[in-house]
Amino acid sequence: MARKKMIHAPVYFAIVQARFNPILALDSYAPQIQERFRKHGFPDAQKGVLATLNFNLAAPTEGSAPQVPVAQTTRYTFCNMDRTAGFILDQGALSYQTTEYDVFETFSAGLRQGLQSVHDAVDLSYTDRIGFRYLDAVFPKANETLGDYLNPSVLGLAEKFQGTVAHSFSETSLRSADVNVVARVIIQDGEVGFPPDLLPNILRVAERFRVLRGRHAILDTDGSFEGREAFRLDRISDHLNAIHDELAKTFRATVTPNALKVWE
Repeated sequence: MARKKMIHAPVYFAIVQARFNPILALDSYAPQIQERFRKHGFPDAQKGVLATLNFNLAAPTEGSAPQVPVAQTTRYTFCNMDRTAGFILDQGALSYQTTEYDVFETFSAGLRQGLQSVHDAVDLSYTDRIGFRYLDAVFPKANETLGDYLNPSVLGLAEKFQGTVAHSFSETSLRSADVNVVARVIIQDGEVGFPPDLLPNILRVAERFRVLRGRHAILDTDGSFEGREAFRLDRISDHLNAIHDELAKTFRATVTPNALKVWE
């Protein structure tokens, strides 16, 4: 049964990811994969290279300075024309992200369709992690405070002072059955942005969030399942459902009944 959509939902970004067996020959498969994504409505294709550092250093020899190895990873992005949704593909994972989130069913279907396109080209063997992450922006209305929207346990000292809040942070790590959840709440003054690990991000944030300024909270809720399994879309769907259910519980524990009523 489809879940009910919140008309004024605070979610401004969502990303879901499946990690799978390494595809070391990704460049040779990229044209086939790109054509499949283009036909499914993601014609904006780009290739990039990420540099990653390995800090597991061996002891330097006498008279030499320690060297930090730099590894380069190829990454492809496939976006829709409006840059409100797209895929990120590297040698070991596919992510699907959007700034125009609808409901869980259509969003998770996007990842499955993308995985099917990759699988048709390379014949994936297994997955070993499924992840799901939401960013929600909570902006109080005039004459309201964040206390009207958030559980007191995540407010910290931000609501105790009248000056500018540069940063207030709360984090809780949870585990339920096979799902790990990390729930973060960041309170700050200014405009909506992305956590550092999601930068750079080429998607356009929806206009209704871009115009907002002032004190607000970002609810950064991240759930995952870890375990190696043979590649099967039905099993991936099962994990996505389980993760989403835990994220929904966490979200409802973080916000107030008043907030849910405002957003419904």
